Amino acid sequence: MKAAIDEILVDDEIFELEIKSQQRKVVQRSSMGLDGQISIDLGLRGRKLIQKGELKAKSKAELQKRINEINEMIDGELHSLKCPDGRIFNNLLIDEFLTGTIVNSGAHQSCNYQIVYIQQG
Repeated sequence: MKAAIDEILVDDEIFELEIKSQQRKVVQRSSMGLDGQISIDLGLRGRKLIQKGELKAKSKAELQKRINEINEMIDGELHSLKCPDGRIFNNLLIDEFLTGTIVNSGAHQSCNYQIVYIQQG
């Protein structure tokens, strides 16, 4: 099974997925005559997931098409990431998509990529 982002398959079955911890938002206020601070817990916020790997295609045009499909998903909508090991990450915004130089490897074209997601709480 390959990694899928809302049905767009990412070729590599082996990719690196770095999962950051969720962040808690807290506002602290102080007032004259009050010792210390008041802490207002605003709850959990999103967490970052960083996916790194390699995109492959039979031709440069096909590889560019796949890159464009992922670029189009930076649309402010929530997406899901299905990993080969069965893990599913829902409520993801694609924050950033970076690709490296396209390399001709004989039978296929390839490039390294990095996708930064923000998982909504």
